[in-house]
Amino acid sequence: MKSQKNISNNKNLFKFNSLKISVYSKYFIDCKSEKDLQLSFNLIKTKKIPFFILGEGTNVVFKKNFNGLIIKNSFKKKRQIIGEKIIVSGGYNWDAFVRFCLTNSFYGLENLSGIPGSVGASPVQNIGAYGVEVSNFIDHIEVYNLKTGNVELLNNKNCNFNYRHSIFKESKHLFIKNVFFKFDQNFNPNLSYKDLEKEKPEDVEKLRKKILQIRNQKLENHRIEYNVGSFFKNPIIEKKQLQSLLKTHANLKFYKHQKDYKVSAAWLIEQANLKGFALNKSKVSKKHSLVLVNKDKSSNSILKLSKKIKDTIKRKYKIILEEEPTIVG
Repeated sequence: MKSQKNISNNKNLFKFNSLKISVYSKYFIDCKSEKDLQLSFNLIKTKKIPFFILGEGTNVVFKKNFNGLIIKNSFKKKRQIIGEKIIVSGGYNWDAFVRFCLTNSFYGLENLSGIPGSVGASPVQNIGAYGVEVSNFIDHIEVYNLKTGNVELLNNKNCNFNYRHSIFKESKHLFIKNVFFKFDQNFNPNLSYKDLEKEKPEDVEKLRKKILQIRNQKLENHRIEYNVGSFFKNPIIEKKQLQSLLKTHANLKFYKHQKDYKVSAAWLIEQANLKGFALNKSKVSKKHSLVLVNKDKSSNSILKLSKKIKDTIKRKYKIILEEEPTIVG
């Protein structure tokens, strides 16, 4: 297969991940069109190489050089209002899309303001914050299947949404072209998060401003202190294990989650005296214990720090923490 001008060789991914890890991808394509998707499909099929679909790189850890094709989702073909729905392409910035919704009186996503990343990445992780998950507003998703070369439609149920989970976690061959959102055009603020309970916003802009203020106070700016947001999911445990933990840790922070219970990973880390803990060139943020800050050009420091935290929590609480970002390599 001849070299294509849209495909870069030996691409440094330093600028394409928020941890600023310097690794190289054998092939790289900035995917903006159907033509680029077809080009990616042909390259994968011809060379039989692994591939990874990348958004804005704010929720990924590259362990080492990638001996395959990185497909950067820069698809921005649509941003269209149709009745109570908005169709938006996966390559758009998430927070810019939230602003677009609110400007056009489409409500519901305001609690997800300020989350870094792209629209296409939002359903993969089923992003959530302050009592809201994106899956509550997704009608269906148009994807390009990089195994078959076909375009497919997945409705909300097909996406298998759960806590920080979706079908896209396993089906990594599905490139998200367009997401179809559905909205209630009445402003009904979700104030279930404790820092919002006292708020009585007169309009959605005041609520959005409060959300951004909370995020700024509690979370590190990934452009200044390199991080991927929450590094660990809140573990989900059964009632029997919860009761056992409460006997020795009466102030344990937990929440009901369907038939089980969600434990605060931040609380576990703080109680283990790991908030602010540093290892090599990475550290646990003093602002938020779920945020791991990286100053290493390789992934060595942050992965060692992650292992240290996981081992400590497992030993102390018999709970296994699971990483929230995708680990590649």
